[in-house]
Amino acid sequence: MTVQGIIKIEDYNEVISGSTFREIEKYSDEFIVLQDRLFPEFSKKWVKDSFHQWSRQYEYPFCSESLAKHFSGQGKVLDAGSGITFFPYYLKEKYHEAEIECCDYDPKLEMQFERVNKEKQTGVKYFTADIKNISKPDGCYSAVYCVSVLEHTDDYEAVVKELARITESGGHLILTFDISTDGSADISFGKAEILLETVRKYYDQVPESVSLKKEDIFSPEILTTKYINKTDKKLLPWKYPYLMFFKSLSHGRIPRHLIRNLTCYCGVFRKK
Repeated sequence: MTVQGIIKIEDYNEVISGSTFREIEKYSDEFIVLQDRLFPEFSKKWVKDSFHQWSRQYEYPFCSESLAKHFSGQGKVLDAGSGITFFPYYLKEKYHEAEIECCDYDPKLEMQFERVNKEKQTGVKYFTADIKNISKPDGCYSAVYCVSVLEHTDDYEAVVKELARITESGGHLILTFDISTDGSADISFGKAEILLETVRKYYDQVPESVSLKKEDIFSPEILTTKYINKTDKKLLPWKYPYLMFFKSLSHGRIPRHLIRNLTCYCGVFRKK
């Protein structure tokens, strides 16, 4: 069973040995085969296997189990900053009566969604939007999930305010994001505090507030990319690190992605 807060190694290991993980993994593996056939160019821009990535192996089961607790199966669900992955299609098969929608800033994704929808005879909807400005009515979604997106923006207030606007009263936001333990990249601990304070202006955390303590991100008990580097390097989000290191140096840049150490936070919030 997944839990909220910074992911601990013991919770991660429990999840990847559980039934939810196996169910999602099976669906993801089947989706990769479809993906290769429908748009083989996919992996040039996006990660080919979106599930077998270090924290995603926890984040997707977390989203699935959180929806099972807090979503009735009817209404509308939004994948905010979706890219294109197996996950909304997995949810559509679980919740036949729900409307599953995805949005991202890339208009080229629309064609890929159309191909998958035609092949699978399903109705996952896609629209192009900046998640700071979503052209949807107030309160139109029963649930919104946003998986590892907010580490790519600093404008937390604009994004969270907009996600809250489109979430119905009593509806839920399922949020995950990376935290840089040394502050060298992504969201530093200080920015993570600001992000969660912003979320709590519009949402209440359920079942209760899960505090973020600075000492937690230095605990040997938490899941980090350094831990994954020791256990299964294939799950890391970057490829060919030494080649990228020398390429970055040749352009006079410090390759921050190679020195960073990331952990991940997961939370569920109810619209006030």
